[in-house]
Amino acid sequence: MEEIKTRIYIADVSPLYQLDQLEKYLTSISSERQEKAARLKSINSKALSVGAEVILQKAVSKFFGIKEQLKLIKGEGVKPRCSDHPNIHFNLSHSGNFVVCAISNEPVGVDIEQRERVNFQLAKRFFHAVEVAWILSLPVEDQQQGLCDLWSIKESYMKYTGKGFGLPMNAFAVNIKGQFPEKIEVSIFEEEQKKNVYLKKYRGPENYVMWCANGSNRFDNEIEWVKL
Repeated sequence: MEEIKTRIYIADVSPLYQLDQLEKYLTSISSERQEKAARLKSINSKALSVGAEVILQKAVSKFFGIKEQLKLIKGEGVKPRCSDHPNIHFNLSHSGNFVVCAISNEPVGVDIEQRERVNFQLAKRFFHAVEVAWILSLPVEDQQQGLCDLWSIKESYMKYTGKGFGLPMNAFAVNIKGQFPEKIEVSIFEEEQKKNVYLKKYRGPENYVMWCANGSNRFDNEIEWVKL
């Protein structure tokens, strides 16, 4: 498979809050995902769970032209992979009313965060001391934005590694330089060694932030909306 740019797909799952719409998609997803959705209590959680696999199927169809249902298995670490298409790499994230899927032919991590859901007290407890100091160095009116960006950067990197939350948030440090919030450069350090990873911020829905990580710096510049 030729080298491609990482592409981001996003969908609003609110149509799935209607049971008839949710049930329409249940037959198109894996039995494991159906069972997971059945265990969830709220309609919002069910919609996000079902919507995550639906957007993956739609993204793979759009990007690779693969129409059949994907066979998903647990890969190394905690990241699932396509057993029948090992060269397809993907990652999923959801927050609020939105699900996001990153598609690539190399390891990738993506995260979307709703701003008001990021808690500074949790950040002070779990973030690296360098990152907490950076947040506090920002003007007060920018600190919530900085916190949210930093959280999304960290999660996208953790997911990129395949370890997810198996990699503690304070086990690595995010170094941010430049004029926040738009003109910034991001580097990742583990045990004071810079990691060979690239991160890109995407403009998504209002009051959300979204970051993606890969190892090549080949990113599509725009996200693609998918209708559910």
